[in-house]
Amino acid sequence: MRGRIALAIVLVVPGLLLANALHSWTWFFAALIAEVVLLCLVAGFGRSDKRDVTPQELADELERHLAGNEGPYDWDATTSEELTDERLNRLIPRLIEYDRLDTAEKREQFREIIETLRRGQIPD
Repeated sequence: MRGRIALAIVLVVPGLLLANALHSWTWFFAALIAEVVLLCLVAGFGRSDKRDVTPQELADELERHLAGNEGPYDWDATTSEELTDERLNRLIPRLIEYDRLDTAEKREQFREIIETLRRGQIPD
């Protein structure tokens, strides 16, 4: 209930102040419409689209990183974009340590993650 009252105050008061200052109710309605449009735009920008990938598709992306034949921003997209599958989302922070595959041990661990994803499983 308080949220509705606060929203009403936020929408109405600026319009009333503007209408009073400019001596016209037209400005009240113009301000109200402008605020609603602005709120809708801000709400739209806050929404992020999640990528819908399967474990096998993620394994393909990781395979390209392992092979070194990915695009210039592919690894960044893989490790920074939110996924629809929450289990895969929990895996992403672990993948960041494989940004540089500079040791044989890292490469082998990375291959194991890829193989687990290819089986349709999520690594622990």
